Amino acid sequence: MVKGRIINLNGGVYKVLLDDGNVISVKARGKLRFSKKSIINEKSYSKKLEIIEAKDSPKVGDIAIIENGMIDHFEQRKNQLIRPDIANVDQILLVFAAKEPEFSFYLLDLFLVNIERQNIAPTIVISKIDKLTDEELLSLKESMNYYEKLGYKVLYVNSLNNIGIEEVSKALENKITVLSGQTGAGKSTLINSLIPDFNLQTQEISTALGRGKHTTRETNLYMYKGGFIGDTPGFSKLDVLGVKKNELVDLFLDFKGHNCKFNDCNHTENILGCGIRKAVNDGVILKSRYDSYIKMYRLIDEKEKKK
Repeated sequence: MVKGRIINLNGGVYKVLLDDGNVISVKARGKLRFSKKSIINEKSYSKKLEIIEAKDSPKVGDIAIIENGMIDHFEQRKNQLIRPDIANVDQILLVFAAKEPEFSFYLLDLFLVNIERQNIAPTIVISKIDKLTDEELLSLKESMNYYEKLGYKVLYVNSLNNIGIEEVSKALENKITVLSGQTGAGKSTLINSLIPDFNLQTQEISTALGRGKHTTRETNLYMYKGGFIGDTPGFSKLDVLGVKKNELVDLFLDFKGHNCKFNDCNHTENILGCGIRKAVNDGVILKSRYDSYIKMYRLIDEKEKKK
């Protein structure tokens, strides 16, 4: 029996970095894989439906226990993400482009809500700052200063010219870090800058679609300065994963301390007595943050009504 950290998953094959420094490729035992089973369609009571039965499969980042050449089980996780699909994460590097694609405060808030729910520390990296004029960059920094006051670390980089790369490098030391964020923001390019001669495929922005093409095809952890960097398949849509309406407000750190007159206030109406709406009107809470909250709340409300 040996153990090690899973550093790659591709097509059901896991690469595991063993404690002795060697890397081996293995599969997981059947009990850890997804399986198919048939059930009776409740409407017709005759037609059988084939469904996928989800099991707790190993993830990249897990400490795997290997017996007889296969992953038998894995150690208890301290956390796990769904998208990206990585476990035991110390921090998340949220990479957002200053331009091309356009910076989205809503998308940033959506990522932060999901990260806050996982109790993982985020660091925000604004890439492609060379695409902005001095005035545009100053305006963006003024807006991001609001997030810094909330306790979020914000770094600005131009990966092609290595501007800001040293600051990012220091933030990664001795930690398991996942790179996530906006599609087309240059996550692969950032890794290339952090790890010289590391040639990840990069592609130009798809101007026809207005977003980045997916360039990364598998989930990986790369050793870096005593820790690991995680790079995952790109995606263009993120959901409010499993958050309930009454939980959402607690995931907006800047909403705390603004008490409402009514205990059942959902903070979506401009009514007298809503402490959060008052803070927005007074300029204490950033208007775009409140707009993000309203949009997420309504999405969750629609989903709950369909159940």
